[in-house]
Parts: sequence; structure tokens; C-alpha cells
Amino acid sequence: MNKAEKTAALNVLNFLCNGAKIEGLNFYGLKLLLSDNENNSNRIEGQIYINIESPFCLLMAMPKSIPSLDELPEIDWIESYKLLCELRLKQIVEVSLHHESPHLFLTFETGEVLFIWGHHEKYESWQVGVSNEIWEVVACPNNSLAVWGPEDIIGENI
Repeated sequence: MNKAEKTAALNVLNFLCNGAKIEGLNFYGLKLLLSDNENNSNRIEGQIYINIESPFCLLMAMPKSIPSLDELPEIDWIESYKLLCELRLKQIVEVSLHHESPHLFLTFETGEVLFIWGHHEKYESWQVGVSNEIWEVVACPNNSLAVWGPEDIIGENI
């Protein structure tokens, strides 16, 4: 993940997620549905979503160091959905990415942090985007990011 990718990704992630609330879940795959927020409601027509395709956990606060893959709980789909339902209507107040791998941190108004593992050698780990629109950030294989969105949000250096 280079600096330009990370900057562009954070610009889009913050535009889409910061200030949004967890509105629901899509039961086809593990997909969180987010509300729009005061910054993006006049530019977004579709549903903002987060596809989770890798291990994740809910932390009580931002960790000093990231959990290792072995430390993440192995939970089945039922427990995964229960855990994510606990986030219902909680507002995201900060979005961040790890400096080496695109591990995603979503901090809520409660101080809780949803941590989504961002590294896989063959597959995408997570995606944040808008249905029916060209807004998307993808954690790609081998610690890279792919970013789509308007140039005024992404920035000019990607």
C-alpha cells in the first residue's frame, strides 16, 4: 500500500463513513449497511455498505497494536451477525487504516472499534462502497488498495 493509495482511500472512507450510523445488515454475504451523513447526503444516491470478507472483531477501545490473525476470534456466521447487530444505530466517528496493511478500524461514538483484517495473499478482505454508484475502496490482495470516486474527494495524486 503506497502513500497515495492510502490517502485516497482514507479520503473516500471518511467521506462515506465518518458520521454515518450502522443501519442494518444484508444477509447475502456479511454486509453492513450505513446511513448517509451530513457531509455526503447531497452527493450519494445509493446505499453505503461495508462488505466484510475476512476475520474481524469488536474491540472496547483503539488498540495500541493490532491483533494478530491468530488472536482474532473464529466465529460462525450466526455469531458474526449477532456481534454486528450490537452496532445498530451506533455512529462512526473515526475511520483509519493500519500503516502497513489495509486493516480497517471504525471507531464508534461509544469508543468501541470494529477491526477488520485487511491482508490476504489471494483475495479481497473488505470493500466499502455505494450501491449503483462509482464509489468504492477495496482492500486488495498483498496489502494494496483500489479506490474509485470523484476526483475532488480522492485527490489528484492517485
